[in-house]
Amino acid sequence: MIIDQMFKNLRFISFFLAKISALFAFVVFTSLNSIAGTYEFSVYGGMNHPAHSSVKFSGAASSYGISDGSYSTDGWKGKSFESPVYYGLRLDYWLDNKPWGLGVDFNHSKVIAEKLPAGLRRLEFTDGLNTLTLTGLYKTKEKIFFDLQPYLGVGVGISYPHVEITGTSSSSGRTYEYQSTGIAYQILGGLKFSLHENWGGFAEYRLTFTPLEADLNGGGKFKSDINNSQLSLGITYKF
Repeated sequence: MIIDQMFKNLRFISFFLAKISALFAFVVFTSLNSIAGTYEFSVYGGMNHPAHSSVKFSGAASSYGISDGSYSTDGWKGKSFESPVYYGLRLDYWLDNKPWGLGVDFNHSKVIAEKLPAGLRRLEFTDGLNTLTLTGLYKTKEKIFFDLQPYLGVGVGISYPHVEITGTSSSSGRTYEYQSTGIAYQILGGLKFSLHENWGGFAEYRLTFTPLEADLNGGGKFKSDINNSQLSLGITYKF
């Protein structure tokens, strides 16, 4: 269930927050000294579709039985509606009477290899590709048809996926753990709309780029650059 997965992820969400909370607080509360603003907390779901990318292994031959080099996976699967499902949490701050905002966004999506390279029986990030980004936001001053308000965002942060890589033999290595694997980048665009009083919603498309570099238990490294397209629908509470 989504609630169980959210609680499971709290331990590494706190790791993410420690990395960027100081920067977020400085920017936001400095702005508050001169310009009032509004916070928005959002919960969203949806689906993701990772683009095709190759994977690279080095130093893993003795532990996993896979030689150094690049391998094709014939693409990746998202399986967004299978447990643990795709979801995200976001806290935004919008300046009053200004089109600018700033957000902290946690995103959980799965990435699973379509085809396993010879020597492996598992290559996936089922418990999440998991990114946390600090995102600059811009919304139009004028709303469009049906009271919709377009917005854009550009963000950078870190990825902390659950790396799941296992060799084919019983003596092969197995990596099954959360790791900090590098920087995450994202661009997004969407439409905001009001529902009732402080409640609102949004529909959004985002593209996240995560160049991953993970350490393998037993020795060796795994690398891949993953472009992850996502469509989301969310509920927002303003305060």
